[in-house]
Amino acid sequence: MGRGVRNMAIKEAHIVLARCPQCNRHLYGIRVEKQPDHWALTWAFPIDESKAKSEGYDETVLNGTFHPSPNYNGCPFCGTKTFLHCPRCSKITCYHGESYATCAWCGLSGETKAQNNMSLKGGSM
Repeated sequence: MGRGVRNMAIKEAHIVLARCPQCNRHLYGIRVEKQPDHWALTWAFPIDESKAKSEGYDETVLNGTFHPSPNYNGCPFCGTKTFLHCPRCSKITCYHGESYATCAWCGLSGETKAQNNMSLKGGSM
């Protein structure tokens, strides 16, 4: 009797880069996985800039809505599971509920507001 191949759906997943302003702007990667109606944040990990660049993570561009999955571990430096999307550079920074914040990538400062759809860019370093 023969053996069959298990039908496993291949999931679309990417790495986006983020910075933590509470930890001297340390860089980390976030694995995001495509769901039917959003991108799910599934895992975050520290990464150095040269490794991120060699893997091409700085070239990632994704559009849509982004939500943490139930098991998402959050920032590996400060632990937050939420982030700010910068309207100037389209990159993400850890968020801790402040009403006024500064992007850890480009330095833009301003009032924060809820946002649904966004375009995230990997981040040139």
